Amino acid sequence: MRKALIVALTATALFAGAAVDRTLAQPRKGTPEAAGFTQLFISPAGEPYRARPGEPYPVALWFKQADANHDGVITLEEFRADHAGFFHALDFDDTGVLDGTKIAFYERKLLADVYAPETLGLNAPAHPGRPGIERAMAQLEGDGPDHGGAMLIPAQVVLNPTIEGSHPNEDRSYQGFGAKGPAPELNSSRPKKREVLFAAYYGLLNEAEPIRAADTNVDGRVTKAEFLAAADRRFKLLDKRGDGKLTLDELPETPAQMATAKNGRR
Repeated sequence: MRKALIVALTATALFAGAAVDRTLAQPRKGTPEAAGFTQLFISPAGEPYRARPGEPYPVALWFKQADANHDGVITLEEFRADHAGFFHALDFDDTGVLDGTKIAFYERKLLADVYAPETLGLNAPAHPGRPGIERAMAQLEGDGPDHGGAMLIPAQVVLNPTIEGSHPNEDRSYQGFGAKGPAPELNSSRPKKREVLFAAYYGLLNEAEPIRAADTNVDGRVTKAEFLAAADRRFKLLDKRGDGKLTLDELPETPAQMATAKNGRR
């Protein structure tokens, strides 16, 4: 069922909107926006959830699906099951490994508007929260000057590489996000504001690419064991109360969600 939903979502994202007029006032043909989906949430596992204007931010859709027994909380077991479900949906040939072909499908078909907007039309605008896109894509693909043959780490983690309790390829949630500390004139430095790249703009954790972030040994392949280990680390980061369960009200807002609310106030 989940695999069928992914196929349907991909078709919607890439082929919907064929009847949209070619005017500057209309969304670009072949985009989720053209099909009416203007809100995007990317789950901790990397699964996209979309909603139309006026609908609740789609984090609620993910929470409802992950909360398998519908008791209002997501346990670690349910969180892991949600990761496992999306893993199997991407693992179309049931090999137990997400290789380069499957990761490319995820990035360039399922989330083309995030990772490959150039495939949706020549007039595709810059992604909000994609500073230094050429450099960032070079990092994600394991190439370029920032990679240097070392462990693949998204740019925002390089600025703060020692976060207690997290994997090197992962970053903390957005609660408390931003510079803190004394003013510069007091001869003290503030932490640099981290870049928000790709999926991080739409997610609860500052991860540029959740599938690649689970690649512990950085071999370009993600096993189910690696993906579930990533689920354990992500759950710990989100469980701010330390009570072994997540509630919708304790989850941080995504940068996209905050930007939408800010624009609404304006």
